[in-house]
Amino acid sequence: MKVRATVEIKGCDFDTWKSFYDSYEADRSRYVKNETVLETSDGWAEVVFEITDIEGLTELSKRRDITDFETQNSITVTINAP
Repeated sequence: MKVRATVEIKGCDFDTWKSFYDSYEADRSRYVKNETVLETSDGWAEVVFEITDIEGLTELSKRRDITDFETQNSITVTINAP
């Protein structure tokens, strides 16, 4: 299933968010493929990918370090159909 995620970044800059996002790329790659990340404007990014394991990706997104970073930096992720 191909999806597009819109990421609103309020509490840090794109590069800080992207560095953190990249830090768990190996984990994400078990659940998604063909991922692209693009900074669309100041405070916004778009991630397009194909989900290969929705249950695994859902569990990964609940991981404490990820939820803590998103909370501390006011990150909001909205999943949309492409």
